[in-house]
Amino acid sequence: MRNKIKRLFDTPKKAALSIVCVLAILLFLGTGTVYAADAIAKSTAIGAENAQNFAFADAGIDPAAAKIVRTEFGFEHGQFVYEVEFVADGTEYEYWIKSSDGTVVKKEIEIVTQDGAHKVATAEITADEAKEIALADAGLTVSDVTFTEEKLDLDDSTSVYELKFYTGEKKYEYEINATTGAVFSKSTEAIVAQNPPAQQPVTSAANSEKPATATPAKGTQSNSNASSGSSQIGVEAAKNKALADAGLSASAVTFTKARLDYDDRIAVYDIEFYTSTHEYEYEINASTGAVHDKSVEAFKSNVAKPGNNNGSNSNTGSYISVDKAKEIAVGKAGLSVSGVTFQKAKLDYDDGRAVYEIEFFSGGVEYECEVDASTGAILDYSSEREYH
Repeated sequence: MRNKIKRLFDTPKKAALSIVCVLAILLFLGTGTVYAADAIAKSTAIGAENAQNFAFADAGIDPAAAKIVRTEFGFEHGQFVYEVEFVADGTEYEYWIKSSDGTVVKKEIEIVTQDGAHKVATAEITADEAKEIALADAGLTVSDVTFTEEKLDLDDSTSVYELKFYTGEKKYEYEINATTGAVFSKSTEAIVAQNPPAQQPVTSAANSEKPATATPAKGTQSNSNASSGSSQIGVEAAKNKALADAGLSASAVTFTKARLDYDDRIAVYDIEFYTSTHEYEYEINASTGAVHDKSVEAFKSNVAKPGNNNGSNSNTGSYISVDKAKEIAVGKAGLSVSGVTFQKAKLDYDDGRAVYEIEFFSGGVEYECEVDASTGAILDYSSEREYH
């Protein structure tokens, strides 16, 4: 037997011919195996129409409103799937549906923006998985909440599931990274019971000319706070309440805002701060110290944090410093840095562009400015007078 095999390779010509024959046999056997597996998978598959219906259900689309582009059976992502493409309401959908049970393996949604641009949102996890992640983070179960929104969208080119739900006491908003399942951003807001207006006492002609005391509007502080200040916890206590809720210490954060404000006629302290990884915004009830509202947002991995432009972060080598951005913003208003009070100064992304968001007060006027972090150009600017 060994001699027969040797004779197949005793000349270069015979060796080449023998190798070609062996490869052809292997290719035939492999192709046959693939076709056999394909045939078996198809025989036990849910069918193209059912695959389409699974895709419609996940997208929340009425089948009658969808236009099928194509539905193909194939082997992707390590399993047999139906690839379903359809268009509905100007949005293009592409789904990979597991052929055996209809599970969504992957999906892409191409969103057409108002300016005609096409952006693709891709999901590696399902909407139900995203909901489970949000509920686990909130310490709730499906039976505890009512969902009002769940959709796949883009946030600064990151595919996220936007989820909104509520309990009897709070409203929740979450963005879950649709690829990794990480919490991208979240916020909670207490549901405040609307009490009926108090009945006004009947006034006589003698005292009817007395002016009524106005309730301060949102964003204002009334002089009556001076007399009622003893019933308010104070800004430092409010900061400590926010830090305790976030599980952080004062030394681990940088505060960008801490002031008394009004939200729906409720006195609250607006507290904003950040760490190296997250930005926090809190509203603390000024009387009780309870968390009235909060949001936590993760910084993008390639965005530096405000105040870190000292050369230690390689990502910011081509960016102007936050102090320079402040000077540019204040200069636009015709003011000086020493003559204003800054509320916000942070590096963020806007449509893929690194920008500094600068907010400051001076002389009863609130200013907002967006400065290009690379060039120093002013991208957006506004000012608004606050009336007290």
